[in-house]
Amino acid sequence: MTLKTTKLRDAITFALAVCATAAAGTGVALAQETSGQPQTLDRIDVLGSRIKRAEAETALPVLSISRQELQRTGLTQVADVLREISVAGPSLSLNTNNGNTSGNSSINLRNCGSNRTLVMVNGRRWVTDNGLAGAVDLSSIPMAAVERIDVLKDGASALYGSDAICGVINIQTRSDFDGAQFNAYRGQYSQGDGVRDAYDFTVGGNTDRFSGLLNLAFTEQGAVSAGDRDISAIPLYGFPANVSTPGRASPVGPYGNYTVTGLGNIILDPSRPGCQPGQVCAPGTAGDFRPFNFLTDGYNFAPDNHLIQPQRTYSVFGQVGYQLFDQVRFSSEVFYTNRVGDAQLAAQPLSPLTISAQSIYNPFGVNVTGGAFRPTNFPRVFGQEQDTWRFNAALDGHFDINDRYFAWDVGYTYAENKQLQPKNGFYFSTRVNQATGPSFIDSSGVARCGTPTAIIAGCVPMNVMGGPTGFTQEMFDWIAVNPKNLQKATQEAITANLSGDLFSLPGGTMAFAFGLEHRKEFGSNEPDPLTAAGLVLGDNPFLPTRGSYSVDEAYLELQIPLLSDVAFADSLELSLAARYSDYSSFGTTTNPKASLRWQINEQMLVRGSWGEGFRAPSVSELYQGFATGRPAFQDVCSDNNPNFVGSAAVRQACYNTGVPVGFRSQLSQTFATTGGNPDLRPETSESQTLGFVYSPSWLSGFDAYVDWYSIVIENSIGSLAAQTIINECYLQANAGSCALITRDTVGAVNGNPGEISAIIAQNRNFVGGIETEGFDFGASYRFETDDWGLFQFRLDSTYVSYYGDVGQPSRGELNGDGRISSGNTAGQLPAGSSTGAPRHRLRSNLTANWQYGAFDASVTMEYRSRVRESCNNVYNTANALAAVDPSYRDLVNLCSDPDRIINDYTFVPGTQDVVANPARRPVNMLGGTTYTHVQAGWTAPWKGKVTLGIRNLFDKNPPFSSDAFANSFDAQYLVPGQFFYMNYQQNF
Repeated sequence: MTLKTTKLRDAITFALAVCATAAAGTGVALAQETSGQPQTLDRIDVLGSRIKRAEAETALPVLSISRQELQRTGLTQVADVLREISVAGPSLSLNTNNGNTSGNSSINLRNCGSNRTLVMVNGRRWVTDNGLAGAVDLSSIPMAAVERIDVLKDGASALYGSDAICGVINIQTRSDFDGAQFNAYRGQYSQGDGVRDAYDFTVGGNTDRFSGLLNLAFTEQGAVSAGDRDISAIPLYGFPANVSTPGRASPVGPYGNYTVTGLGNIILDPSRPGCQPGQVCAPGTAGDFRPFNFLTDGYNFAPDNHLIQPQRTYSVFGQVGYQLFDQVRFSSEVFYTNRVGDAQLAAQPLSPLTISAQSIYNPFGVNVTGGAFRPTNFPRVFGQEQDTWRFNAALDGHFDINDRYFAWDVGYTYAENKQLQPKNGFYFSTRVNQATGPSFIDSSGVARCGTPTAIIAGCVPMNVMGGPTGFTQEMFDWIAVNPKNLQKATQEAITANLSGDLFSLPGGTMAFAFGLEHRKEFGSNEPDPLTAAGLVLGDNPFLPTRGSYSVDEAYLELQIPLLSDVAFADSLELSLAARYSDYSSFGTTTNPKASLRWQINEQMLVRGSWGEGFRAPSVSELYQGFATGRPAFQDVCSDNNPNFVGSAAVRQACYNTGVPVGFRSQLSQTFATTGGNPDLRPETSESQTLGFVYSPSWLSGFDAYVDWYSIVIENSIGSLAAQTIINECYLQANAGSCALITRDTVGAVNGNPGEISAIIAQNRNFVGGIETEGFDFGASYRFETDDWGLFQFRLDSTYVSYYGDVGQPSRGELNGDGRISSGNTAGQLPAGSSTGAPRHRLRSNLTANWQYGAFDASVTMEYRSRVRESCNNVYNTANALAAVDPSYRDLVNLCSDPDRIINDYTFVPGTQDVVANPARRPVNMLGGTTYTHVQAGWTAPWKGKVTLGIRNLFDKNPPFSSDAFANSFDAQYLVPGQFFYMNYQQNF
């Protein structure tokens, strides 16, 4: 721990204690609310309705996070705040480890997926991220400019259009600011890393007719390496760092892994020199190699990876408003964000390699096939250089007709997101082949590629048999390539809205909102030419993506007051809405919604809703560049395949698709077409909510709510791997998968009739999808005392009762796509996700705030319930090690239940019949986790404020996960360590 770390940590801890002591002893009282006069409520915009209204509580459940609450989190990114709300599911962030996320940070409500959550800023949808899949990169929205975040916990396509399936987020920026304000923030982990700096300056002013605001902000997040935390320093915590197959260490490291005829898999003994650069490797050097041991020779890649990716952002936000006439106002706003960052992973393995027998660095005298080597001094770095900007201009106003109020607005928006993705640590396959081919030492003692009569100019022979020091910078420079991809998304929209009062009903005045929108979305993804040609080792080849679509929409919302001031109904209000959308990509869709707001009395509000929603196919899903790849596969219909030999049903299924009797496949790779599908239909959804809000008269300042929700998503968009398609067709009698396979019945492919000639693995709509059901509940309590100040408590929770296939089939039953269902997966952690994937049954946040004169403090407790995961990694690795040392068998106890026996469900080969077979399936339970965050502040007499805080006060470690990707804790938990921060705010 550095001296700097100790000083920052100790200073903040001491200051928090001083603030608490000083506040307890001060005699300054809070100002009391003195106004007891009735107030006329202005009409406001409320998320979940397009009608301006006086009531903030609508029929739809909305969570609002004020600017003050945002500051209490101690966070500097919008995404980080939203990831901690109870309704959030796993999503991309800078904490995503061992994955190239392009630096994006997103939000995923209700575990539905980030592209099924609509994100708006000031009521207008934000431009999609550089992935072109429909999600939004929240790091492109400067938190310094945010005044409030509203989260609608219900589908709302009828009001807002596509993507609003599982919720809507509206980020409201600061406005009507008069004066100037400067903020300076710094934080870091107790380990001395992950330094986070943020600075912003805001200036604004107002007159009778003009208002303006300018916000400038800078944030910088420092890196945290996986090797700097015990739980992530090795691939599988609790085991030796170098165990692979089984295990999690890589079988490819700096001492190689080679297949040599007669010797099998071998590795350079780390204690031996091996081949030396610039020298002919003598045959005797072969004695420096020994058999590869998968239990001890694996490579620990974890320390090379980031736990937190470094990132730097600059942003500018400006807005102006001018009252042109008494009832007409012009407004405009501009956002600009520049983001630069990178993600580091362990060096790219060079594999597969064929090292020529004539290479000077081959001591074996025969071609070495299946070679693999990792040049660990040259890690992979995925860079990101992104610019996001949005311009909006609008006119709005209001007028009265026959004492009826009407409001209107028209606006134009243009937005663009552009990202350059430079990459380092990748290799040009053509040059790799040259560098491992024949080579020699010339008369001047320089190693050359080729032969004396056919020298390859500039080529440096590659030594992969000399360990990490045998692979030189010159060798790397010859084979290295730095591909650059360019991604771009643009959005252009014209909107017009009109709302107002219609006529009086017995329950009140009927109101409406009507609007029109024209929007165009464009996206492109241009790979580096070498990447597109498949010549970059480790970089997945793909062809350019370029496409656009437009949509014309109209919506209508009606607010119908049914009853007012009668027994058991202070008010009863029905809201109806519908949206018609005409897409150039797929056609038309109409989505209705109905909601009911029943105010029984001053204490009890009952609310409910039903609605249909949709998600239009994204640019990448529609137009992703086609690629005809050659994935490895096993043909089930080959007469030497065990499934074909052992099942008459499989054989008959093969014959039914034109496979000739006696066919034996000669291919190890097949032709599979992947990419976008312009014929995709939209995903569809049905959502329902029902709940109540209770505000008892006997406890002033207290409110409680409970809301049940149900969301069903069908026609989901996705794709299948080629082998999955083959297996589903012949082993599971899935007619839909069989339709994607074409066989060559005349022998045109390779002269062997019956071979698979094509597999269509493009994006498509699946009949099934996702269904989730559960409850949101919470309470808030606010009270004030003369002697102790103002207290506020708030609880927000989400309980997931079901998450899984549509129709809620039990485990082992078939879902709508004819696949075996996993049943209810709420409370489980799916394996192998680099973004993290826990589906907590319960997430809950409890916050206590206190203010007394110039002092304030808050405590937040964030709870995540336990989740269950497979523990196969631990079980298999422990037993493999026990064969060498029996004491390792005790490591199976890292699993919560290593001896668990449950049914496995499989298809009877060639049929849709499901059979259950008992099997050992060890599991591990990640226990419930509670994080505690504290903050204290003091407002100075000179208009300054000092804030100090500690996140993860009790230094809670994430629970051990045996199936987390790349290390031993899931990326959705907090990075280990206390995080200390301080902020100074100065108002002018």
